[in-house]
Amino acid sequence: AVVSTQSTGDAFYTFASRYSLEVQEVPAGEPWKELIPAGCDYFLAEFENQDKLLFLCSNSARFPLQFGREVLASEVLLNMPRRVNWKSCQVSQEQEEYDVKEFRGHFQEFDPFKVDSDSD
Repeated sequence: AVVSTQSTGDAFYTFASRYSLEVQEVPAGEPWKELIPAGCDYFLAEFENQDKLLFLCSNSARFPLQFGREVLASEVLLNMPRRVNWKSCQVSQEQEEYDVKEFRGHFQEFDPFKVDSDSD
């Protein structure tokens, strides 16, 4: 299923409210780094259209480390609640090696470091 930018943004706002995070909308092409107060924890979400949402945590609180995972794994977006905790996502060494091999095979044509034997 394709998730719209609007529903993704709505999900981020919902979780930001849950954690009392300040949210700033940053239009495509606009600078965002100077919006972050010194020493402030933040999270930046960038969307397909290059618009961004900047989430700021007060200096007296710690930013929720799983914020991005919680939003993306939520029922509204990916509906994968067990993926919120990274420890639930661990796989065996064999599975990891298999996944790497599969990924390399699919990625090979896009690999910028691939040596093209036909160019010699």
